[in-house]
Amino acid sequence: MGLGLVSGLNLYATVLTVGLGIRFGLITLSPETSGLAVLASPYVLIAAGVIYLIEFFADKVPWVDSIWDSVHTLIRPLGAAVIGATAIGAVEPQTAVIAALCAGVSLSGHSVKAGTRLLANHSPEPFSNIALSLIEDGLVVVGSWLALSHPAIMITIVVIFLIAFIWFAPKAFRLLRVEFVASLALLKKFYLVAKNYVTGFGQRPGLATVGAELSVPVDVIGGGAPVDDSDDVPEHILHRLDNKPGSRGGRFLIRCTAGKGVKKLRHSVGYLQIDDDNLVFVTKRMFRMREHEIERSTIEDIQFKKRLLLDRLIIRTSGKQQQFYCFKDIANRGSRAYEILQVHKKQR
Repeated sequence: MGLGLVSGLNLYATVLTVGLGIRFGLITLSPETSGLAVLASPYVLIAAGVIYLIEFFADKVPWVDSIWDSVHTLIRPLGAAVIGATAIGAVEPQTAVIAALCAGVSLSGHSVKAGTRLLANHSPEPFSNIALSLIEDGLVVVGSWLALSHPAIMITIVVIFLIAFIWFAPKAFRLLRVEFVASLALLKKFYLVAKNYVTGFGQRPGLATVGAELSVPVDVIGGGAPVDDSDDVPEHILHRLDNKPGSRGGRFLIRCTAGKGVKKLRHSVGYLQIDDDNLVFVTKRMFRMREHEIERSTIEDIQFKKRLLLDRLIIRTSGKQQQFYCFKDIANRGSRAYEILQVHKKQR
């Protein structure tokens, strides 16, 4: 379980630390964990070393580290499960139990790491990512050594971590979901761009229909014919928005996650509707529908910042900022939402 925890931070560094430690006699395996000797194989060390080298650099670049983490959401727990099963060696019922425990602890560690990185990526400077990466690598080395040399100390650390994780778990899994959805959205955008390029559409995506996958309005709300962008919005969200009193005119919908300033809904994935009068963010939180409303007449300033994984829409009302993180798509809905709000602001 100790190795499972550090595998959640960096699986390849864990394999390298244990494998090199065994190979150079710095770690002595007990008879119960003799199966881990396979990690000292040159083939395992070379493979782990190559991938660790890639992760070493990817882990220090803002937003690239979040994409890397989302890819490893299943890889790290599965790797930890394999390490746990390998440590036991024998094919017995307890092997599956230990493997499951290792995977669970690894997923907890991975969730904390991924969530922390996603929060750090919202800071304007890149040094926090580098510092966090180096600290995590150090924790992996120390934790791997403690797990095999002083297991009693390490299991105490694991238990304390799991108790603390119970409090942090809801936020961690919300952040993990944001990271995973954002990565899938980015991959979908790349796929559609490549598909359009290969099939030779040659049209600029974002303000017109792109193939058969996505339909996006071309009109500006409040400046022409009503528009409705609800093709790929879930029915329960549309039902909530349709029953919302006070909305008029056309509407524009974008999938995003709530950020700083959106009270009690931060890090929730939902949909932001822009109509002639209001902005309404609707999401499902704690098994019930929740919403956050902003009157367009109260908007003082709007900013839009593009990032690799998520675009940030910043809305200032009454001197306070409310932020929404827009998922990437081939239609560039985040930029379009900013344009719509800017047009309305200039008209005022």
